[in-house]
Amino acid sequence: MKKNYILFLFMVLFVWVGQAQIVLTQSNDPVGVTDGGVACWSSGSGEYRENSFYRAYNLADFSVTEDFQISSVEYGQGAADDGKVITVNIYTASSDDLTTATLTLIETATHTSSSADDLTLISVPISATIPAGSTIAFEVMAGDSGTNIGETFFPGINAGGENDDSYIKSEGCSINTPSTLSSIGFGDNQYVMNVVGDVLGVEEFSLENSVSIFPNPTSNIITIDTSNKITVNSLELYNIVGKQVIKTNNVSTLDLSELSSGVYMLRVITDSGTLTKKIIRN
Repeated sequence: MKKNYILFLFMVLFVWVGQAQIVLTQSNDPVGVTDGGVACWSSGSGEYRENSFYRAYNLADFSVTEDFQISSVEYGQGAADDGKVITVNIYTASSDDLTTATLTLIETATHTSSSADDLTLISVPISATIPAGSTIAFEVMAGDSGTNIGETFFPGINAGGENDDSYIKSEGCSINTPSTLSSIGFGDNQYVMNVVGDVLGVEEFSLENSVSIFPNPTSNIITIDTSNKITVNSLELYNIVGKQVIKTNNVSTLDLSELSSGVYMLRVITDSGTLTKKIIRN
């Protein structure tokens, strides 16, 4: 590890199903956040280095045999300073051993931390389709704060037990590739990190092909166009932190002109199921 920087301590495998969603987790307790975990920073100066925290999920291990549609990710926040931006990344991995796996980036999203959320589970909307037979790698990345003080993030953990390894990468502490927590002496750290979504079966593929949303990106109006066989019941729009900003029964258009620029998640609720799409407001 580099001089003056230290690592500071601040499941049985199962698929947790609720409200027609599947939660992929490696934690026996996938919701409890009881403490802050290990990260690379300087205990003397308070400077925070870039840290990446990882989990891996082999779809076959969870008996998911079809394409998997991710709608959000969840991670524990042990402690964070207000305004610390967290980037969440979804990859496919060549294996569930992330120390040697090749990662291919599929999708990314961000979340701005609030200290009021310490010791809670953070949910971030993100849309990605993962092919059947894949292994998902989920990364929570907290960027390097340089010489700034008060820009830290420590991942949420609990002692409920885990089915597979937690990983950390931080070049500031000479951890140049994802490494298991046990290999660096912190085996009691068990990150709470979950991937939420649905199995993308025949009906979902049909719905994807039957609903068109355009233009995207847009600065104001988007149009929702469907085949004659699909009836749209309502539309729900969520911002990047998961807050619902629009809900309407006007199912042909949606006016985004009053919203701030950014990424949103649109849920199209139909008589044949629910479709989730990422919308970009210019």
